[in-house]
Amino acid sequence: MSVLGLSLLAVLLWGMAPLFEKSALARTTPLVALTIRSLVMAAAYVGAAVAMGTGGELLRVDGRSLGYIILSAIIGGVAGLFVYFHALKLGDAAVVVPITATYPLATALFAVLFLGEPLTPSRILGALLIVAGVYFVR
Repeated sequence: MSVLGLSLLAVLLWGMAPLFEKSALARTTPLVALTIRSLVMAAAYVGAAVAMGTGGELLRVDGRSLGYIILSAIIGGVAGLFVYFHALKLGDAAVVVPITATYPLATALFAVLFLGEPLTPSRILGALLIVAGVYFVR
Protein backbone atom coordinates (compact mmCIF):
# COMPACT_ATOMS: atom_id res chain seq x y z
CA MET A 1 0.00 0.00 0.00
CA SER A 2 1.24 3.51 -0.80
CA VAL A 3 2.15 6.19 1.74
CA LEU A 4 -1.03 8.06 0.82
CA GLY A 5 -3.15 4.92 1.20
CA LEU A 6 -1.63 4.10 4.58
CA SER A 7 -2.06 7.71 5.73
CA LEU A 8 -5.72 7.73 4.73
CA LEU A 9 -6.28 4.37 6.44
CA ALA A 10 -4.77 5.83 9.64
CA VAL A 11 -7.15 8.80 9.35
CA LEU A 12 -10.13 6.46 9.04
CA LEU A 13 -9.03 4.30 11.97
CA TRP A 14 -8.28 7.31 14.17
CA GLY A 15 -11.57 8.87 13.12
CA MET A 16 -13.52 5.81 14.28
CA ALA A 17 -11.72 5.28 17.60
CA PRO A 18 -13.27 8.26 19.46
CA LEU A 19 -16.75 6.93 18.68
CA PHE A 20 -15.98 3.76 20.60
CA GLU A 21 -14.17 5.69 23.34
CA LYS A 22 -17.10 8.09 23.80
CA SER A 23 -19.53 5.13 23.91
CA ALA A 24 -17.41 3.35 26.53
CA LEU A 25 -17.06 6.49 28.65
CA ALA A 26 -20.83 6.66 29.04
CA ARG A 27 -20.57 3.62 31.32
CA THR A 28 -17.09 3.79 32.86
CA THR A 29 -14.47 6.24 34.04
CA PRO A 30 -11.63 7.63 31.92
CA LEU A 31 -9.05 5.87 34.11
CA VAL A 32 -10.66 2.44 33.70
CA ALA A 33 -11.09 2.93 29.96
CA LEU A 34 -7.48 4.07 29.52
CA THR A 35 -6.17 1.19 31.62
CA ILE A 36 -7.98 -1.40 29.51
CA ARG A 37 -6.99 0.37 26.29
CA SER A 38 -3.34 0.51 27.35
CA LEU A 39 -3.24 -3.16 28.33
CA VAL A 40 -4.70 -4.20 24.97
CA MET A 41 -2.24 -1.95 23.13
CA ALA A 42 0.75 -3.21 25.12
CA ALA A 43 -0.16 -6.85 24.50
CA ALA A 44 -0.68 -6.18 20.79
CA TYR A 45 2.63 -4.33 20.41
CA VAL A 46 4.65 -6.95 22.31
CA GLY A 47 2.96 -9.69 20.32
CA ALA A 48 3.69 -7.92 17.04
CA ALA A 49 7.34 -7.33 18.00
CA VAL A 50 7.80 -11.00 18.86
CA ALA A 51 5.95 -12.18 15.74
CA MET A 52 8.06 -9.90 13.53
CA GLY A 53 11.30 -11.08 15.15
CA THR A 54 12.15 -7.74 16.72
CA GLY A 55 11.19 -8.57 20.32
CA GLY A 56 14.84 -8.71 21.38
CA GLU A 57 15.28 -5.07 20.41
CA LEU A 58 12.97 -4.15 23.28
CA LEU A 59 15.79 -5.12 25.64
CA ARG A 60 18.56 -3.34 23.69
CA VAL A 61 17.24 0.25 23.52
CA ASP A 62 19.92 2.69 24.68
CA GLY A 63 19.37 4.64 27.90
CA ARG A 64 18.87 8.05 26.33
CA SER A 65 16.30 6.76 23.82
CA LEU A 66 14.56 4.84 26.60
CA GLY A 67 14.36 8.01 28.68
CA TYR A 68 12.82 9.98 25.82
CA ILE A 69 10.35 7.18 25.12
CA ILE A 70 9.34 7.06 28.78
CA LEU A 71 8.90 10.85 28.90
CA SER A 72 6.79 10.69 25.75
CA ALA A 73 4.67 7.93 27.26
CA ILE A 74 4.11 9.86 30.48
CA ILE A 75 3.41 13.23 28.85
CA GLY A 76 1.39 12.12 25.82
CA GLY A 77 0.27 8.60 26.61
CA VAL A 78 -0.64 9.00 30.27
CA ALA A 79 -1.30 12.67 31.04
CA GLY A 80 -2.45 13.75 27.56
CA LEU A 81 -4.76 10.80 27.02
CA PHE A 82 -6.15 11.08 30.57
CA VAL A 83 -7.09 14.73 30.00
CA TYR A 84 -8.43 13.92 26.50
CA PHE A 85 -10.62 11.09 27.83
CA HIS A 86 -12.03 13.39 30.52
CA ALA A 87 -12.84 16.01 27.88
CA LEU A 88 -14.40 13.32 25.68
CA LYS A 89 -16.52 12.07 28.58
CA LEU A 90 -17.82 15.57 29.29
CA GLY A 91 -18.12 16.97 25.77
CA ASP A 92 -19.25 16.09 22.29
CA ALA A 93 -16.80 14.00 20.28
CA ALA A 94 -17.40 16.26 17.28
CA VAL A 95 -16.06 19.20 19.33
CA VAL A 96 -13.38 17.58 21.50
CA VAL A 97 -11.62 15.64 18.74
CA PRO A 98 -11.02 18.57 16.35
CA ILE A 99 -9.79 20.79 19.18
CA THR A 100 -7.37 18.18 20.50
CA ALA A 101 -6.27 17.41 16.94
CA THR A 102 -4.62 20.84 16.88
CA TYR A 103 -1.71 19.43 18.85
CA PRO A 104 0.60 19.95 15.83
CA LEU A 105 0.37 23.66 16.67
CA ALA A 106 1.89 22.99 20.08
CA THR A 107 4.46 20.68 18.51
CA ALA A 108 5.47 23.37 16.00
CA LEU A 109 5.83 25.95 18.77
CA PHE A 110 7.83 23.60 21.01
CA ALA A 111 10.03 22.59 18.05
CA VAL A 112 10.88 26.24 17.45
CA LEU A 113 11.53 26.94 21.13
CA PHE A 114 13.36 23.76 22.17
CA LEU A 115 14.75 22.19 18.99
CA GLY A 116 15.67 25.40 17.18
CA GLU A 117 13.56 24.56 14.15
CA PRO A 118 12.75 27.51 11.87
CA LEU A 119 9.42 29.31 12.00
CA THR A 120 8.71 29.77 8.32
CA PRO A 121 5.89 31.71 6.65
CA SER A 122 4.38 28.46 5.38
CA ARG A 123 4.30 27.03 8.92
CA ILE A 124 2.62 30.20 10.19
CA LEU A 125 0.05 29.94 7.39
CA GLY A 126 -0.48 26.27 8.18
CA ALA A 127 -1.09 27.09 11.84
CA LEU A 128 -3.63 29.75 10.92
CA LEU A 129 -5.41 27.30 8.61
CA ILE A 130 -5.56 24.69 11.40
CA VAL A 131 -7.14 27.22 13.75
CA ALA A 132 -9.60 28.31 11.06
CA GLY A 133 -10.47 24.69 10.31
CA VAL A 134 -11.23 23.92 13.95
CA TYR A 135 -13.34 27.05 14.18
CA PHE A 136 -15.51 25.91 11.27
CA VAL A 137 -15.72 22.24 12.38
CA ARG A 138 -16.80 22.97 15.93
